[in-house]
Amino acid sequence: MAVLATAFLFLGFLSSTHLRAESTNRPNIVLILADDLGFSDLGCYGGEIQTPNLDALAENGLRFTQFYNTGRCWPTRGSMMTGYYAQQIRRDFLPGVPSGGGNRGLRPDWAVLLPEMLAQVGYRSYHTGKWHIDDTPTNCGFEKTSLNQTGRYFKPKNGPNGKPIRPLQFDDEFYLTSAMADDAIQNLKEHAEQHPDQPFFQYLAFTAPHFPLHALPEDIALYAETYKSGWEAIRRQRWQRMQAMGLLDPESAERVSAVERDLGPPYHFPEAFEILGEGETNRPVAWNQLTDKQKQFQTTKMAIHAAMIHRMDIAIGRVLDQVRAMDRWDDTIVMFLSDNGASAEIMVRGDGHDPAEPPGSALTYLCLGPGWSTTANTPFRRHKTWTHEGGIATPFIISWPNRIKELGQFRRNPQHVIDVAATLLDLTGATHPEDAPPPPGESFLADLDDASSADERTLWWYHDGHRAIRRGRWKAVSPIGEPWELYDLSVDRIESVDLALPRADKLAELVAAWEKQLDESIELATGDLGEDVRGKQVRSTRQSDMMSKAQQDGRIKRSQVLPNGETFVVAGRHAFLMKPDSAADAKLGKPWIFYAPALSRYPDTHESWMHQQFLDAGVAVAGIDVGEAYGSPHSQPFFDALYDEMVSRGYSTKPALLGRSRGGLYVSRFAIERPERVAAIGGIYPVLDYTSYPGVERAAAVYGVSADDLQRRQDELNPVKKLKVIAEAGIPAYVIHGTDDRVVPIDRNSAELESAYQSAGSADAITLERVDGQGHNFWEGFFRSQKLIDFLITEAKGD
Repeated sequence: MAVLATAFLFLGFLSSTHLRAESTNRPNIVLILADDLGFSDLGCYGGEIQTPNLDALAENGLRFTQFYNTGRCWPTRGSMMTGYYAQQIRRDFLPGVPSGGGNRGLRPDWAVLLPEMLAQVGYRSYHTGKWHIDDTPTNCGFEKTSLNQTGRYFKPKNGPNGKPIRPLQFDDEFYLTSAMADDAIQNLKEHAEQHPDQPFFQYLAFTAPHFPLHALPEDIALYAETYKSGWEAIRRQRWQRMQAMGLLDPESAERVSAVERDLGPPYHFPEAFEILGEGETNRPVAWNQLTDKQKQFQTTKMAIHAAMIHRMDIAIGRVLDQVRAMDRWDDTIVMFLSDNGASAEIMVRGDGHDPAEPPGSALTYLCLGPGWSTTANTPFRRHKTWTHEGGIATPFIISWPNRIKELGQFRRNPQHVIDVAATLLDLTGATHPEDAPPPPGESFLADLDDASSADERTLWWYHDGHRAIRRGRWKAVSPIGEPWELYDLSVDRIESVDLALPRADKLAELVAAWEKQLDESIELATGDLGEDVRGKQVRSTRQSDMMSKAQQDGRIKRSQVLPNGETFVVAGRHAFLMKPDSAADAKLGKPWIFYAPALSRYPDTHESWMHQQFLDAGVAVAGIDVGEAYGSPHSQPFFDALYDEMVSRGYSTKPALLGRSRGGLYVSRFAIERPERVAAIGGIYPVLDYTSYPGVERAAAVYGVSADDLQRRQDELNPVKKLKVIAEAGIPAYVIHGTDDRVVPIDRNSAELESAYQSAGSADAITLERVDGQGHNFWEGFFRSQKLIDFLITEAKGD
C-alpha cells in the first residue's frame, strides 16, 4: 500500500508540474469593461476626450468596427462571461421563464463563467469592479473580488458605529475609478509574487462613465470649455475624425444618422426634472433652441462625462504599466469594450441631487441624457437599451504583442460579446463543461492574423421588448410596440433607409429566424427546470411595474388626431379607425373612407373638423401606417390587409379614398392596383408624381430600385404615369389644389389627373378645384371644403 501511495503522489506531482509547464505557455488576460461608454467617446474612435492609453493600445493592436454588446449591462456581462445569449442562461427576460437581471434569473448549472473554465488550464482569476451577474464572483471561479460598488463614485465617511455619518460626508482621498485600478494592480503584484508560474485573468469592470456623473474637480476643469459649441458641433467633429481615420467602411456610412428629436430617455421619471431644475431637457432639441441656462447645464454634464472617461483611461494606463513592470506585456492579451451604448437616461437615485453642490460632486446626481448620448453614439441611431446600432455597437480594442502583427489596423467582421468567451477558450484550450449545450459564440482568433471576411453568421438581440437580428449584411430591428424595420448594413450602418416594404421577403426570413431563436432559447433555458416550474405559468415580467410604466411614458407617442378613434395592428403595422356613433345605411356594407398618409403625426388637427363631418354623416375613416412609402407598389399588400380587416368588420367593399399631400401617392397606388375596390378619390393638394415629391433619390429605396432606375422606369412605376387606369375605370374624383403650390406643383400632379380623365373621355367624372393664390399650406379652405366633404360622403355611401 505504501508503494501504491507513493506512486499516486508521484503521478500527482507530475500532473501538477505538467500543468504549470503548459500554463506558462498560455497568455495572460486583462479584460476591461467600461459602462455606458459611447461608440465615439474614445480618441481612437473619433472622440475629443483625452484617452492616450487606450489610443496607444489601439495603435499597437486592433480595433473592431462591428463589435456588438447586448444593449444593457447585466445581459452583456452574462453573455461575455459564458459565451451564450443572456436569455439562454436566464440572465435576460424570456416570456414565462424565471429570468432577468438581479436574482430574477439564476444560471443553469452548465452555464459556468470564464474563471471556472480557465481554471482547468491553470489560470488564476481576479475580479475588480461591477458584477451584475447572479451569485458572487468568488463562487464563480474568481480568487478575489472587490469594489462591486454602484450608485456613487465617492466613499462616505463612517461613524463609530461603522455606518455612514449623516448628513453624508465623503473621503477626499477616494475616487472609485482610481480605487479599481489600485485593486487590480494589487492583484497583479500579489500574483507575480505568489504565483509567477501561472497565467492570470484580471477582469476589470469599471462603472465609468455610468451615471451618476461623478468626477474629480481637476478632471472636470480640463473639459469645462470643450462642449460649449453644443452637441451638433461635437457630433460633426467626431464624424469628421472618424472619416479621416477610416474607422468605418465608407460604403456603410456616408453621414451621421438623423437626430430623432422626439426620442428621449428610455424611461420617463417626471419627478427627476423637478429636482434637476430648468437646465435639464429630455429631448435632443437643436442646441440653438436651448436657453442659456440649459446650454450651461448641458455643457457641464458632458464635461463630467468626459472627465470620467479621462480618469478611466489614466486608471487603465496604470494597470497596463503594472503588467509591463512584471515583464509580462508581450504575452498578455488586453481586451477593452463597453457593456452598451451611451445612455439617454435621466433620473435621480442613490444619495439624491443637491443643486447647490458643485456638479459632478458626491451629492449631485446627473445623467448624460439624449442630447449628448446621441453625440456619444456617433454616427449611430438611438441609445442604451435599444437594439438599434447606437444601443448595441461598442468600441472593441485588443492587444497581444506576441500574436498581433498588423498593428493599428481595423477588423470589420461582425462580432458579439458572446464571442469573447469563445475566443479566450479557443486560445487557452479551456472548454465548457461536458454537459453544456453548444454555445452560439464563435472565436475570432483568426481575425487577429488577417482581415479576411468571415462566413455569414446570424446574431440575435432581445432586451426590454426591443428586438433585432442580423444575418450577414441584413438587420431587422423592432423597438418595443413598433413594426419591424429592415436595413442593409453594408450600405446603411446608420439605419436610415427602411427596406421593410421592398424586401418583405428578406424581412419575413429574418423575423422567422428571430422567432426560432426565441423558441430555442426558451427550450434551452428551461431544460434543467423541474416539471413544477415548466408545467405551470411562471409569472415573469421584463421589469417592475414602476419601470414598465416609465418605459411606456418614455416611448415616442403617435400624435394622430382621431375623433372617436381606436388603434390596432394589421399585418404588423399601426392602423386606426374613426367610427361614427351610428353607421349610415349602404348596400355594400358600412361606408368608410381610406385616408392617407397615416404616419405617426397624420391625420392632424387640420383635418379633424373634416373627419368629424364624415363621422356625423355615419361614415368611418381608416388608415394604415406604411411609413414613407411614396406610392411604392410594395405598400399595396398592407392596404389590402387593412381593406380585408375592414370588410371582415362589416365595412363596405368599396371605400372612398382621401389623400392629403404625399397621401396622394398612397391612394393613387391603391386605385391603380385595385380600381374595382374604389368608390371615389378625393385629394387635398395630392402628390401623384414622385419626381415632384419626394424626388427619385428619396423614393428609390422603398421602390426597391436605384434612383437611376426609378427615373428610367417611370412609365412602369410612377403613379402619375398610370393614371389612365383610374380614369378609364371612371372612378369619380374631386381634388382641391392651390395654383401657387411650389412644393407639389399643380400642373405636374392634380392637372395630370384631370388630363388623364379628359383623355379617357371621363371628364365628367372629375372635378379639379383650383384655388388661386394658395400654395402648400394650412389654408382653412383646403380642409373645410364642403364640396369635397359632401362628395366623399355621397360616394362612400354609394348614393
